[in-house]
Formats: sequence, C-alpha cells, structure tokens
Amino acid sequence: MSIKVLYIAGAGRSGSTFLSLMLSQHAQTYNIGQIRDLPEARRSAAPCSCRRSVPDCAYWGPVIARLEAAHGPDALQALQAGMAAFGTASGEAPNWHEPQVRDKLARENAEFLTLFGDLYAAAAEQAGGRMLIDSSKSVDLCLALSLLPQVDLYILNLVRDPRAVAVSWAKVLKRPKVLRGRTRNWAGRQRRLKRLEALDPVKFMLLRYEDLTLDPQHWMGRIQDWAGVPRDLTLFTGPDTADISWEEAHLFPPANATVLKERKSKIEIRPAESWKQAKNADLHAMAEEVTFPFAETLGYSRGLG
Repeated sequence: MSIKVLYIAGAGRSGSTFLSLMLSQHAQTYNIGQIRDLPEARRSAAPCSCRRSVPDCAYWGPVIARLEAAHGPDALQALQAGMAAFGTASGEAPNWHEPQVRDKLARENAEFLTLFGDLYAAAAEQAGGRMLIDSSKSVDLCLALSLLPQVDLYILNLVRDPRAVAVSWAKVLKRPKVLRGRTRNWAGRQRRLKRLEALDPVKFMLLRYEDLTLDPQHWMGRIQDWAGVPRDLTLFTGPDTADISWEEAHLFPPANATVLKERKSKIEIRPAESWKQAKNADLHAMAEEVTFPFAETLGYSRGLG
C-alpha cells in the first residue's frame, strides 16, 4: 500500500508541534509526532499523550509489535543505529537530488531503509491508512523517506525568522557556543531542503511561521489543498482561535514537552513579538551574523521593522 506522509521539516522552536496538532484535526490525517524518537521512547517507557506509556499505548504498542515481529526484538535499537549512520552518510553526500548520489545512499543503507520503511508501513496500517503527519523535522530522515518508493511524500518546510529561533533556543541552551552552532544549523537545514525541493517541487511547500500566525485559516486551507485532502476548517472557532482534540493524539517527549503537558483544547494563534525586545539584541546580532544574507532568500530582512 502507498504510505502518504506529510513531513514537517525545518528547525526546532518553529511551531511544528502546534502546526501538527492543527493539521491532524482532519479526519483523513493522523499525527505521529516525532517518530524519530520512538526508539528512545520505547526504551524509557516515555509517557504518551494518551496517558499511557509508549509501550502500552493503544497506537504505538501495536506499531512496535509489528516491527519487532518482522525484524526481531532489537528492531528499534537497530533503527536508532541506522538513523545515526544514515545521518553521517547523507552529510557526506552533497547534491541529494542527483540520481547517482541517491542510488549510492539507497544501496549502502539498504538494511536501514527497509527497517525505516517497515516502521512507516506499520504506523500507516495502525492509523487506518490515513495520511501521517510527521513533525520529526530531521532533514536527513526526510531524505531517507524520499528514497522509499512506497512513500508518497509531501514536504512542508516550516521556517521561522532565525533571530526568533535563536531567542527561543536561548531559553534552554545556556552555552553560547552551542547556541551559535544551533543557529548556524538553521541555515544548513534550509540549504539541504533546497536540494529536496528539486526532487519534486509540486510536493514541496515553504511556509513561514510568521505568515501562518497572521492568517491560520488561509494557510490551513492551502496546505489541505496541496496535500490532497478535502478542505475542512471546522477546527477554527474564530479567525485566530481553534479547538484541538487529543482523542487520537499519541505524541511523546522530548518533542515540545510544554505542549504535551498543557494539552490545551483551545488555542489562540497569534504572531510572536516578544523575541524582538531590545534585551535580545545580542542574540539578534549573532543570528544575523551566521544566517544572513541567506535568510533574505526566505523573505527575512535585516532590522526588526
């Protein structure tokens, strides 16, 4: 069966969990959160948003069981090792859109890709064949999905002003060198996503977080049209408010632990402005130094306006 995946790519601290929750209110979609973290969630028996542990979850339990039945009890450990190895290999291989590069990656990582594909097949089966909303964000794993012929992949590149991302990361990353590296990665991810866009521009959408928060209903409708699901905007109760059902959500940490803890059933979607405060000027300057002028190609300009 064809596995339809809407993959939210881009950097962390850009609203991917919030976006995935809105997208998954549609009857033809299913939110699998950051599936890349499933091996660790299984090992640590992380709490699922359904209020059971991941191994005991009514959704993830059967997914894990199918994978282990096909690949043995160490399937998730092998998957975790394979993801790391594929990340290294893809980092050493430029021009991901070139057939010879893709063929080499597929050939040399065949065992991992089989396991990775089977994971998504199990997830899709458990979701009743609905489109999977994956907010893993990893560009390497997005590349891996693009190498799987059974996956019908839609790449949603959610991008946020790198200065806002730096301010958000600074709340949890206290070492300046680490924060600078994470900010530099913002540009690196976007450059690699350009390579993936070249594979199938029709199934690639760039969405700026700032635009989404200015007119969420417009953008949700556009995403649904692009992804091939009927328009359904009934989650919205006003121009910038929406109801969120957690009834079929099976998300787990470490992805946006605050969102999972709050489990808000009603949300307001408003532009974020606090990051622009003068007290963050040093972070703004650092982010501009390492991401501009490239950031200007995505519609961001120097100065906060």
